[in-house]
Amino acid sequence: MHSHHSHSGDYVAHATDTLEGIADRAIEMGFETFCLTEHMPRIDSKFLYPEEIEQNYGIETLETNFDKFYHHARRLQKEKIKSGCKTHFLVGLEVEGIDEAHIEFAAQILEKYDIDMTVGSVHFVKQIPIDFNRENWELAKDRCGGIRGLFKEYFELQYKVLTKLKPLVVGHFDLIRLFSDDDDLDETTGLTLGQIELVQDWPEIWDLITRNLIFINSYGGIIEFNSAAIRKGWKTPYPKMDICQAVIQYCGSRFCLSDDSHAIAQVGLNYHKVKEYVNELKLKKLLYLDFDSASGKIEIKEKPVDDFNSSEFWSQYSQ
Repeated sequence: MHSHHSHSGDYVAHATDTLEGIADRAIEMGFETFCLTEHMPRIDSKFLYPEEIEQNYGIETLETNFDKFYHHARRLQKEKIKSGCKTHFLVGLEVEGIDEAHIEFAAQILEKYDIDMTVGSVHFVKQIPIDFNRENWELAKDRCGGIRGLFKEYFELQYKVLTKLKPLVVGHFDLIRLFSDDDDLDETTGLTLGQIELVQDWPEIWDLITRNLIFINSYGGIIEFNSAAIRKGWKTPYPKMDICQAVIQYCGSRFCLSDDSHAIAQVGLNYHKVKEYVNELKLKKLLYLDFDSASGKIEIKEKPVDDFNSSEFWSQYSQ
């Protein structure tokens, strides 16, 4: 089993538990690949979150914490390789796609640190966090002139992350939907969000989505099934079904698994529901990252869904 996206309380204010504890849980559960992907630092104090302000974080704190994370994760990785651990740990980072300045800063970080892989994410639109709470999501929506404009800005910014950084894993592809509601009214069509079919009702948004997916496919990126959506109230992981069908059509069915864990209890959380989703989509394969022990290079490997379904991993979940 695999997860390509995780965090720990050692290095970010909104997570709990230690990096070592998270890693130990991944080993205990029998993960084959587990990626340690802390958030990259931000470059302006106006982007600090409330919990960071409460803990007296500054921009320097974020930079120091990321540096500490990187070296800690590398030590952990080397120790596990030396001990013959069956779980392979990859050291990465999650991009903060806030604006073009942060995307450029991410590129500088990738030049400075020898990173195994990146998770390319967008958490802000118009410099406002869109996955923190409904209030901020609505503020971003208003800044964009409505829901349709909000989605447009999100997928345009995502494209900038993709084209500049070419992240191997694309994080929570449709995170913009997290705080949306089916009853939200789109004034451009007179339809509620629950009634909207992207292909026919928002064709220009659908064009952005398919453009992004075609580009991801062109450089060999992977879309994560991110199970964190389920613990946040969704019935499915990110992305939703319409996006998944587009991934199948435009991105070669290039999916991987991520738990986006922020605590020991969230490692592998709701993976059995992701399994149901994978089978509902009738996928034949899943992709995952691994490293070649001889060369140290990162490789993309395939896992047949038949093998995925029959894994002993599932015995620890009550169906």
